[in-house]
Amino acid sequence: MPAPKFVNNFIQYMFDKYSKDGGQLLVHLGALGWVFSSAAQLVVVATDKKIDKKKKKFLFPQECADAAVNVAMYYTICDLIKSGSDKLVEKGKLLTDDVVNALGKIKGPKVSVDNPLDWKKLFTPDELKNNKLTKLLEEPQKLNMFKGLKQTEMEKFLPAVNEALEVLETHKNNTGTIAAIAASVLACNLVTPYVRNQIASRYQKHLLNKEATEIRKDQIKENITMRNPLPTSFKAFNNYNSFGNIKI
Repeated sequence: MPAPKFVNNFIQYMFDKYSKDGGQLLVHLGALGWVFSSAAQLVVVATDKKIDKKKKKFLFPQECADAAVNVAMYYTICDLIKSGSDKLVEKGKLLTDDVVNALGKIKGPKVSVDNPLDWKKLFTPDELKNNKLTKLLEEPQKLNMFKGLKQTEMEKFLPAVNEALEVLETHKNNTGTIAAIAASVLACNLVTPYVRNQIASRYQKHLLNKEATEIRKDQIKENITMRNPLPTSFKAFNNYNSFGNIKI
């Protein structure tokens, strides 16, 4: 029995989006895992009958704050580091020898390099400044080195361009995956726990102060008159708080 159309569409979407970017897949799945685990923790706190209602009143908001910090910090840190890795690759500042050699094999009608390390000379300064390296290779017909050539004339140059693009995309995917894993370790074991503890500590102090204020209000309300009323002749003193320690 064939899978439903929406399943096939979802599979195709996932393949198109993540097949060349495993690092992004790890970041998104990691963040989604934090969302599910945090939601499970909140459900446990909300439904656990062993937890006193008063404690639950203060514990649940704290768990919500922890969940928000976990998800936000994890995604922010991982996405930032992974995006930085991608940017270094796209700007040609984090390339392997395989990528450099593949770029050096590209030949134009009037432009070529003898030393692969001089691969940047294949592109104009504006092209390198304003475009990603993968985009330049994906649209070779727009490059200055191939300007004015017909499609049939470009065909003999395209195999080297396509090979360089394939090697570059593989390298970018590998680098992004490593960066995502390293960022995940950093976020889960160092940054996120520290930030969460700092926020939890301040939030706990806020809740304790709030609880103390509410308790004090209840005490004042319950003891607004003295527990043992004074005789009628001392009626004027009946409204004094018993905590005032008034001695007559």
